[in-house]
Amino acid sequence: MSSIYRRVIRIGEKSIGITLPKRWLDTINVGIGDVVEVSLIGKVIVVKPITQAGGETNEVSISLSGAIDETTRIIIASYIEGYDNVEIIGHKDTIRKAFSSVEHKLPGSLMLEGDGNVLIKVATSEVNVDLNEVISSMANILNSMFGKFIDYLNSNKLDLLKEVLELDDQMDKLYFLALRTIKKLSFKDPKRAIDDTIVVKNLEHAADALDRLSNAFMRTQPAQCRREISEKLKDVWSYVMKAVYAYLDNNINNALKVLLDRERMLNSMLELANMGCMGLSGLLTASIHEGQLIVALAADIAEAAFSRHVRSIAKPAKIPTSEELGAEE
Repeated sequence: MSSIYRRVIRIGEKSIGITLPKRWLDTINVGIGDVVEVSLIGKVIVVKPITQAGGETNEVSISLSGAIDETTRIIIASYIEGYDNVEIIGHKDTIRKAFSSVEHKLPGSLMLEGDGNVLIKVATSEVNVDLNEVISSMANILNSMFGKFIDYLNSNKLDLLKEVLELDDQMDKLYFLALRTIKKLSFKDPKRAIDDTIVVKNLEHAADALDRLSNAFMRTQPAQCRREISEKLKDVWSYVMKAVYAYLDNNINNALKVLLDRERMLNSMLELANMGCMGLSGLLTASIHEGQLIVALAADIAEAAFSRHVRSIAKPAKIPTSEELGAEE
């Protein structure tokens, strides 16, 4: 390992720094404008790139001959996996239509057409994304979706259901961004990345459940039992939001309350089956199913909150020194 000596210099009025050889930066593929992680380990300052963990490439080339659905899934998967350049070789019309259908859900993505290929470029910089802010934003969207759905049940205004569906599109956008960020930066804290993934996925699944319910109620607009359904879903609403904020705020007490209340919540949703609403068996079944699903998702989020809390209070085991081991003998 080569060593050099550098004098600490002043940069501006309040900062100091050192210069590094360009050949070193070329070796770790870092250039002007890139972001690096600087950490203090003991008395050693460590500088390392965080845009490409473990030497993974940021580019991929894929040949496709399938339909639009397959191409769409490949584009989404490549985005989530953290690729910045995705070369797709195939029928351009198919690729173009597939990209257009999901472009609004993939922040920072754009399509460049070459002679024989299409290049999907992603300009989003994950290092500037605060994952807690993304999760909090997803929670706020889910909160709004619940509020509008409950308002619909109380007012029968179909426009509110349409707003729920539009909010679900916003949720998808944050969902893909969050997964991409977790993938790219998971090497910094793998255990935290697992919990974040659980929370992000469950928030998106809860939003999907409300999306499905909204579509069901748009097809069949009930004249009865609306108040009963509303009251049950209000409880589910409060339950899932308590779980999410228990995770974000590292509130172990609320996480425990969520877990202890899970069985009651599941049984409460089942009570809708005994409402005796004529001609609404399908909607009641849908409400029970989606409500119980969201309850289960909330409990998973609470479990993740427990994991996060345990890690925050756990102390690493002390490894005895050779001197201490010798003293014991």
